[in-house]
Amino acid sequence: MGILEQEIEKIENSIDKYNEADTLVIYESIEAITNAGYRSEAVEPLLQLLERHPTAYFGDPGEIVDFIEQFDGEYENSLAESVKRTPTGSTVWMLNRCINAGIHKDEFMDILKEAADRTDIDKSIKESAQEFLDFQANR
Repeated sequence: MGILEQEIEKIENSIDKYNEADTLVIYESIEAITNAGYRSEAVEPLLQLLERHPTAYFGDPGEIVDFIEQFDGEYENSLAESVKRTPTGSTVWMLNRCINAGIHKDEFMDILKEAADRTDIDKSIKESAQEFLDFQANR
């Protein structure tokens, strides 16, 4: 198992009974991933971590989101695919930030709408997607 996988496992193992990941563990793990030289190739595995725990709290926005978003122009397609597979609180929020920045606005609005209309995801994620849609409609 490589450093990336080990650090993701540490983050995953830090999720407590309240569905919150330990922010110190996240910080140290993202620092280890960065120091090991991982760049955009770490985006997809980190998105998959978020997908495995769609309602978990990983920070606001947190080290994971900060790490992913540093790769402007590289992460957006992976993010869109992640939201299509398994929307999470974090990834829906990130998609809204992309829309705010004017990135693939129409396409990403459609993906948000799909998330808001899904019946197989947590109610809080559906509500977040709808709130972001409403926000975008009123901009």
